[in-house]
Amino acid sequence: MLGLPTTGARAAGRQRADLLRAWLSTSAIFLSGLLLPIGGPVLMLLTPQPGLRFGRRSTIGPLALLVALVAATAGIAGGREAAVAYLASFGLLTLALPGVLRRGWSIEVSVGLVTAIVTGAVVAAALAAASPAELLAALYGVLEQVREDALAIYGRAGLAPDVIHELRDGSLKIVDTVARLAPALVMTTIAAAVLLNLVLLRWRQRVLGEVPAFGDLTRWKCPPELVWALIASGYGLFLPAGPLQTLALNVFAVVAVVYFFQGLAIAQFYLRWWQSPIWVSGLIYLFIAVEWLLATGVALVGVFDQWADFRRLKPRPVEED
Repeated sequence: MLGLPTTGARAAGRQRADLLRAWLSTSAIFLSGLLLPIGGPVLMLLTPQPGLRFGRRSTIGPLALLVALVAATAGIAGGREAAVAYLASFGLLTLALPGVLRRGWSIEVSVGLVTAIVTGAVVAAALAAASPAELLAALYGVLEQVREDALAIYGRAGLAPDVIHELRDGSLKIVDTVARLAPALVMTTIAAAVLLNLVLLRWRQRVLGEVPAFGDLTRWKCPPELVWALIASGYGLFLPAGPLQTLALNVFAVVAVVYFFQGLAIAQFYLRWWQSPIWVSGLIYLFIAVEWLLATGVALVGVFDQWADFRRLKPRPVEED
């Protein structure tokens, strides 16, 4: 008679099944993001989710095997470029984030470190494929195509010729600004992807009754020294046009986004304190996303939290009798 499977055999079988599900799910999300013309990039941000959930229950070996399988699938379906793009971005994020979380560092340090690692890999992969001049030319080509398509839509909508002319002139400045901000946009997009996947991972763990991989997100706190980078880069915006001004512009944008994340943490802290219904929180976040003045206010709240300490996170001095 055949004996019953041992505990070790059952655990190995569960891990193989989890690996298979994570492989198929990750491949489906990533390839769907590549193929869908509308909503594809947003869907692609969720690519690390199956791997991160699998990585919480496995060691680095099975997780690396998962990333390799997904990269091979992406290469077969989308070519070498798709495989390299996955490995340098979501694949590396899937490998790096569980290891960083096990260190027990603060949430802002964990997000910053993983963002720096993935950004470095993405930039290295891009520079290996083309020179900086070629990358910049390709970026301008894409932005110009988007600009011309938008103007064509406005023209078909029946706008007056003088309005179209003003839009054409104004859009040229927008294209130039977006191209100059490309490094900051890449880094902040990666940071947003890391933070989004962390939030979803923590939500999933709480639903399952597991111990979250990290602490309370509402305790996000930037180091006090970061404000000097914001001030210095702000003054750098007044430099003459050139490489130094472009560097200052990108540093200012990245630091502003970091403080925006802190402002969001403060908003979530008070929404939880007031026990706001989920639909109220959703509306507030929607308004923040679509109204730039409100988003700017959130970032300013994050900046002034260095002194105001809105959440009372700093230890209070003990009063003597």
